[in-house]
Amino acid sequence: MLKVLITGITGFLGSHLARVLSAAGIQVIGLKRVTSDTWRCQDFKGEVLWVDLDDQGNWEDRLRELAPSVMVHCAWSGVEAKQRESWTEQASNISFLIQLLEISKEVALSKFIFLGSQAEYGVLHAKVSEEQPIQPKGAYGAIKSASLQIVQTFCEENCINWVWLRVFSVFGAMEGDNWLIPSLVRRMKTEMEMDLTGGEQRYAYLYAPDFSAIVKVIIEQPILSGIYNISSNEVHSLKALLELIRDRVNSDFKLNFGVLPYRENQSMHIEGDISKLSAQIKLPNLANFEVALQKTIGYYTLNSNSK
Repeated sequence: MLKVLITGITGFLGSHLARVLSAAGIQVIGLKRVTSDTWRCQDFKGEVLWVDLDDQGNWEDRLRELAPSVMVHCAWSGVEAKQRESWTEQASNISFLIQLLEISKEVALSKFIFLGSQAEYGVLHAKVSEEQPIQPKGAYGAIKSASLQIVQTFCEENCINWVWLRVFSVFGAMEGDNWLIPSLVRRMKTEMEMDLTGGEQRYAYLYAPDFSAIVKVIIEQPILSGIYNISSNEVHSLKALLELIRDRVNSDFKLNFGVLPYRENQSMHIEGDISKLSAQIKLPNLANFEVALQKTIGYYTLNSNSK
């Protein structure tokens, strides 16, 4: 049986991926902390082989014993906006990455998949391919970029197939309350207006189950080592997105576009060219955006007090 280790399994992307893999009969190994809240994993929690990172000295031995064949590194300390500019917080991810790579070598891992970020590219104003030079702004993007060099060098020296996924905007159920859609739904249910920028930003939003289905294919199929964008190929303006959410949650809610200025270094078009990835694997059919958005809004409408 294929065994896949997922770090960050209790987070938004990690839990969605684990759910898809478990449903497909793939053995999931979940690395978490004792204090990690597993609420996102309740429906498949019993299918996971759990390993506690806080078990000092033993978690590494346990992973060696379980010997995963694929590792998907979703965990990252400092993803919240206020933490992204902390160089100390961001740099703390490096030592953990190296520990995982050393274990990968010892268990003869066949594939190491890392969730990078579109932030590595820096400020974006157009659809971007992997050939675009990286120009990260701030600690988060810079440390992600530095991690890429570590992963590439280590894996090539140790004959491990490596896949670096530059993840663009993803949405769906069970995001943190402070992210765009859940925070908007909550605000539209409790308030009557909101001041905004002009809303001209354009984003390619990928539905979380679709993201997971794509990663599942990457896990299962041969793929050349390298950097790949993982993004929707359907772009929507922020204004149109907010209007769709308003119309479904509270049609009387007032969206005050143009009141706030754009922040410094505001990216105006965030979309990844996925032609390189689609040339390597057969991409699954993606959900209709409006249907996926409706399901997502429905989830947050019913779970406005979700964690």
